[in-house]
Amino acid sequence: MSTTSVEKHVSKAGFLKSRRSRVLLALVLFIIICAAVIPPVVVTELRKKNDMGPKSKVIVPLYVYPAPGAWAPLEKEIAAHPDVNFTVVINPGSGPGPNALPDANYTREIPVLRSYENVRLLGYVHTSYAQRNISLVRRDIETYAAWPDVSSNKLAVRGIFVDETPQRYSGSAFDYLQNLTDLAKSLDGFGPDPFVVHNPGTVPDSRYMATADSTVVVEAAYDTFLERNGTRQLTEIPSSNRTQRAALIHSVPDSVAGSKLRGLVKQVRGVADEVFITHLSEDYYANFGDRWSEFVDLMDD
Repeated sequence: MSTTSVEKHVSKAGFLKSRRSRVLLALVLFIIICAAVIPPVVVTELRKKNDMGPKSKVIVPLYVYPAPGAWAPLEKEIAAHPDVNFTVVINPGSGPGPNALPDANYTREIPVLRSYENVRLLGYVHTSYAQRNISLVRRDIETYAAWPDVSSNKLAVRGIFVDETPQRYSGSAFDYLQNLTDLAKSLDGFGPDPFVVHNPGTVPDSRYMATADSTVVVEAAYDTFLERNGTRQLTEIPSSNRTQRAALIHSVPDSVAGSKLRGLVKQVRGVADEVFITHLSEDYYANFGDRWSEFVDLMDD
């Protein structure tokens, strides 16, 4: 090999070595930049997803009459958040209504909600704080349970939401509530695992907690919730844990938005397995507020 050929070979080898060095240097710089930039973003996103505490269900007292399109805001959020479970309370007429089936709007819309895997439907009944004739309440429960058999489209709910249950303990009221729960659990029309919720609207005597799968331990305006020391009162319930509790908070001020709303949702999720929060101060179970979507988004974090 001539001197010129050797020089060319060395020059070429040096060039290739130099190019490899530049590529290696570029790769190292890229890795350094990724290490400096990407992890904080990833950590931030993970923190956003993980700093909300335990996951809770959205409970919706759906006292909205199902005119065409009226339930669309609910259906939209259910479809958009398949990882959020919804407990939806159906209330055709302060109960199932006077007939074997509710009207055509209900029989059209209830199966739509039932078709979503992340939805559990409950039928509404009330007890007037265990003063209503129990035979009337039992009849309401039995009417709901019969829906699959008397409807052409297999109308059905999966349990009962018992409104206006007592706070103070009495043996007769305890027996009254236990009787209703036993009935609901025994009826095939509610499916294999009937679910029963009681709503005293406040923290009841702890002995009542065993008569339901879940108890609404707060149903109040936002200001009232704060006056009762917020979640502090709820964490002091004996013989109970968050999986047995639900919370309904309405009349949240418009100023409670963004990070403040996020903080409120996180606070309530920490002590209740089923949560409903709305800024509406009127007809708050008969409409969907402007921040309804924002609330559900936070429940998905």
